[in-house]
Amino acid sequence: MKRVLIAPLNWGLGHATRCVPLIEAFLKRNVEIILAGEGLVFDFLRHRYPFLPIINLPGQRITYQIRGSLILALAKSFPGFLRNIELEHHIIKDLIEKYRLGAIISDNRYGLWDENIPSFMITHQINVRGKGLWRIGEPFAHAGIRRFLNHFHEIWIPDFPQFPGLAGDLSHDKSPRLKYRYLGPLSRFEHAAPIYEHPQNDIMAIISGPEPQRTIFENILTRTFEGTNLKTIILRGLPSHQESIVKINRITLYSHLQDDDFIEVLKNSRHLVCRSGYSSLMDLTQLERTALLVPTPGQPEQEYLARLSSHSGYFTTIPQNQFHLDNFPDMPSLPCFHTINREYLDKACEMVIGLL
Repeated sequence: MKRVLIAPLNWGLGHATRCVPLIEAFLKRNVEIILAGEGLVFDFLRHRYPFLPIINLPGQRITYQIRGSLILALAKSFPGFLRNIELEHHIIKDLIEKYRLGAIISDNRYGLWDENIPSFMITHQINVRGKGLWRIGEPFAHAGIRRFLNHFHEIWIPDFPQFPGLAGDLSHDKSPRLKYRYLGPLSRFEHAAPIYEHPQNDIMAIISGPEPQRTIFENILTRTFEGTNLKTIILRGLPSHQESIVKINRITLYSHLQDDDFIEVLKNSRHLVCRSGYSSLMDLTQLERTALLVPTPGQPEQEYLARLSSHSGYFTTIPQNQFHLDNFPDMPSLPCFHTINREYLDKACEMVIGLL
């Protein structure tokens, strides 16, 4: 049997963490896997799966601005984005022969496909959401995305097939033209993590995403809670750093936590604060926990997901520039969450194995 390459985009850790259930499903079926990534994604995968071969595969570098719209930054970098897709597509041809690949599974890396072997794209964003005048360009962006996605054998969407699911318009197309397969939400966690009856921590804040906004949010959290009596845990989202613990008054900062330790701290925390990235929402759904969502400034996708989630009653949201204890909204009571069914994922894995 030939090997399966799994390659997530290096844009925060979410693309890598949501590939974990897919990797586990193939390992249970004794399929040979090769991983690929760069930066934080490479470090995360290497530490989690030290027994699997991993390729350092450079990709598109995406950096948030301190001010302004992410869409403008992406528009300026679009020529480089196209060159990177072309480079990835050139590299994958060599990797197919070198590593005897029989299938490619790409998480938002548009150049990792080949016409001679089955290639699959994982994405929850088959549509885009603009903001303000940028909404004028949505039809052109949709057409461009479909053109890229059309190279793949199937598009795997990590959401519920029934609208609105978790991602609403982003993950549901009223007139689908491509071969979509809904996998259900993908989370590396398998069980719920209910709050202990007497939790020791008042706040657990989970930071994620690229720089410089990751550091900006960390500084805001530290300034907000350091002068209070609230016992606060801040998970910095830095798996490439040596695991460290820093204490500032009643704040404890962790560079990174392994899953078992993460779950223990989560159960021991009364309230959660995190970004409204899609992988975070999938994890929270699986863990059956509600949270205060703080979307990354200038990123319309996270702002849309935060609004959608708050309207559903699952979460509350607040802009980063209004993040202050006086402005904290009331946290919602724990809702009845969807049940994540891995049956769709298992069927997708069996289909890939049949094509190897």
